[in-house]
Amino acid sequence: MGMFMEEIKSCLQVITNPKDAKPGEFKQTLARLDEIVREQKQSLNPRLRHFLENRSYQKAVVWLAGETPEKGSCGG
Repeated sequence: MGMFMEEIKSCLQVITNPKDAKPGEFKQTLARLDEIVREQKQSLNPRLRHFLENRSYQKAVVWLAGETPEKGSCGG
């Protein structure tokens, strides 16, 4: 995995804890995460990419922690 994984984790930390974000940080972080997903689409694990593209951020956090996220309505 590339160095972008640390940035993804950092972005997810902000997105999943919006009350701790500074003014404007949540929106900027969301835009940056979308940008990373576009730029690194081929490098990302397909399962992680699925969670990020579908904005299933809590599932992405669980998956990155090495756990198995609950299946959602998309079956992913």
